[in-house]
Amino acid sequence: MALSGSGGEEEDSKAAVKALLVTIKVTGQEKVVRHTMSMTDKLQVLLDVWYHKVPHVTYGTGVFLFDGLRVRGDNTPADLEMEDGDIIDFFEHMDGGVLAFVAGQN
Repeated sequence: MALSGSGGEEEDSKAAVKALLVTIKVTGQEKVVRHTMSMTDKLQVLLDVWYHKVPHVTYGTGVFLFDGLRVRGDNTPADLEMEDGDIIDFFEHMDGGVLAFVAGQN
C-alpha cells in the first residue's frame, strides 16, 4: 500500500492555521493575562478571560486600549490589525483628584 502525498502539504496547512491564531497579552497594574485566539474571534472572549482571571476587577470598571484606541468586545484582532504577541492595556477608572478637609481640624 503506497502513501500518497508528502508531509509538505500537512506542514503548509499547519502553517496556515498557525497564521490565523494570535496570542494577545492583556496587562493591568497588577496582572498579565495571555490568551491565544483566532484572528476572527470577537475580542469579547479575551475581555471575559481578563475579568475571570482578575476577580477584583468587575465589568465596566476600566477601559482596554490597543495602540491608544479603545478596544470593544465586538472588535476582532483582524479589525485592529493585531499581530501575535501584541499587548492590550487595561486601565481602571480612578475617582478623586480633590482632597477633602474636615472643618475645625488644624
